Amino acid sequence: MEWNKISLMGLGLLGGSLGKAIIAGNHARKVAGFVRRPKAVDEALETGVVHEASTKLDEITQDADLIILCTPILKMRPIVEAMIPHLKPGAIVTDVGSAKGYLVRELEPIISRAGGVFVGSHPMAGSERQGMAHADPDLFSGATCVLTPSEQTPQQATEKVSKIWEKVGGIPVIMKPDQHDQLVAQCSHLPHLVAALLAHSTLSPDQGEQQASLCSSGFRDTTRVASGSPEMWGDIISTNKEALLKSLETHEAQCQNLRHWIQSDDQDAILAWLNESKHRRDAWLKQYKQRPNQEDGA
Repeated sequence: MEWNKISLMGLGLLGGSLGKAIIAGNHARKVAGFVRRPKAVDEALETGVVHEASTKLDEITQDADLIILCTPILKMRPIVEAMIPHLKPGAIVTDVGSAKGYLVRELEPIISRAGGVFVGSHPMAGSERQGMAHADPDLFSGATCVLTPSEQTPQQATEKVSKIWEKVGGIPVIMKPDQHDQLVAQCSHLPHLVAALLAHSTLSPDQGEQQASLCSSGFRDTTRVASGSPEMWGDIISTNKEALLKSLETHEAQCQNLRHWIQSDDQDAILAWLNESKHRRDAWLKQYKQRPNQEDGA
């Protein structure tokens, strides 16, 4: 058994699912979880997401070989700063955050000075559901798990983090932090904003009582992710804003093209665009069906 103690900082959907998967596979002798509310300690033990849980950060940090940050992004630095005095020399710290450039810049220097190693990671798995009550040990099965080591990251640490994602069913992929951020801005962050925009505007009281009654399965499926944690997504928007703004500019240009085709009644251009969109999605869907749990991360 490679890990003696793995500590999870946060036991929401991702942290709870990780805990269940690690325990189910017997990948660590002890899985510990940090929670903020005393009531959550009992819940964590009852649901079996960890072997032990505590509201005391020092207890969860001490002697941990691997620490995985599973909180909203903007809460990660304060937690890291608080756990530094208790960090085991040589301990590896990783995370599940959706904005890697920000986290590498913020966390790597702090952890390195304390004698630990930070390896950024982001499992492309999740759900609009929240909380450890929905924890699923199979959540990461078939999901791409991106690792974003910096030039200073020891290769051995990257390999160890890669292995833990493999053990819980993930498919590790290595890329640079900024490359990751631009790609997920396109395929994860922008879709969430679009879903939120549709839900916010279409279901506005200003639209009248009949509008909501006409919204059916297509609207439900398109806006599903808008039910995700506002706190988590607020952090993502704040910490990946440059990549997201670039993605918005690209799509705004396409919206202008579409507006022009509609105004000019250019049926050929509209049909070509719709056909190409369908072709690209159908081709992607064949691959996606082999990775059923791949979705947005934290």
